Amino acid sequence: MKPRTQIILLLALLAGLAALSSLRRGADSGSTARSSGACCPLMAAFDAKPVPSVKDSATNEPTTNATSPQVIAYYFHGTVRCETCLLIEGLAKAVIEEQFRAALDAKRLLFLPVDYDLPENAHFLTDYRLPCPSLVLVRQSNGQDETWKLLGDTWQLVHEPVKLNSYVEAEVRRLLSGQALERNKDGSVPQTTLEQR
Repeated sequence: MKPRTQIILLLALLAGLAALSSLRRGADSGSTARSSGACCPLMAAFDAKPVPSVKDSATNEPTTNATSPQVIAYYFHGTVRCETCLLIEGLAKAVIEEQFRAALDAKRLLFLPVDYDLPENAHFLTDYRLPCPSLVLVRQSNGQDETWKLLGDTWQLVHEPVKLNSYVEAEVRRLLSGQALERNKDGSVPQTTLEQR
């Protein structure tokens, strides 16, 4: 057998094993592979080492000061998590804690990791149109969502921490400052692409 054919067969075998593993994980939890914690499908080929999640202490109902606007930085993830998912959460949490200590202390800003595989948190998948584990910034006023933005470039920037930190910091500053966000016809906030930066 030619070396090229051997490589193609090996790759096909690996892809088949990955698909089977994903299906088994979905069947074991009684849900689809996507909602069973499989991380971003775009990154699965590069980062396929699942690790168990640490149980979140956060609830999906943050304490809010009803009179002042508040920004919540949610990191949504599944129960089973890959190394990249954990890295994004760690980097986002670190930049928020380092750059926005005063806002965190004043409870104008919260960082909350949320497991969307838990039944009580499943609604977030549709509420914020989550394609995979995602960082979502939500500005609330009087305890109600005023505006939100899914930070869709986190997966592309995860291995460039300086760019990821700048991206997260700029978006958090924008929401904390009360700056209005541009909206699509359906009311969602358009995603900023890497090319626009």
